[in-house]
Amino acid sequence: MNTLLLVIGIILLAATLPMLVWQKLPASASAFLSLVALHFSTHICLPMSTFLFWGAATLIVILIDRLSPRNTPKAVAHGNVFLAIGAIAGMLLGMSVDPDIMILCTAIGTIFGQLIYSRTPNGRWIKFPSSVFIHYFCARGLKTIVAVAIIGIALEGFISNLAR
Repeated sequence: MNTLLLVIGIILLAATLPMLVWQKLPASASAFLSLVALHFSTHICLPMSTFLFWGAATLIVILIDRLSPRNTPKAVAHGNVFLAIGAIAGMLLGMSVDPDIMILCTAIGTIFGQLIYSRTPNGRWIKFPSSVFIHYFCARGLKTIVAVAIIGIALEGFISNLAR
């Protein structure tokens, strides 16, 4: 049973990455389900507070997405690529420096990814010091931060399990 849960967790974790770019399904839900599967496979050990926090964050992100008006910024794949790459780079940088600041680095990486996207020809409609920038960050960036941070927590769990 442990091996089955491990495989399911890894498949869900891997499925989260393309969901970051094509945001048809919530990537944070897939990431959270992978975290749960990996925890119950006993390959990572997480406190209950971690599950409660990231479960609540996942629900909040899904509710924001579902309750947002339909005129919110559309999920454009090339824009989401910038957000995802920035978030993953920030997550990896945070994990290498200190795992305690991994989530903060993920958020900063997402902001930098959005800033870089706003400087491309396709992203010029997102002006940096404006409400459109903040609106796009809330509509697209928060989902990316939650999903990538959960991936980082799973990776940290694997690394700490290997160190034991």
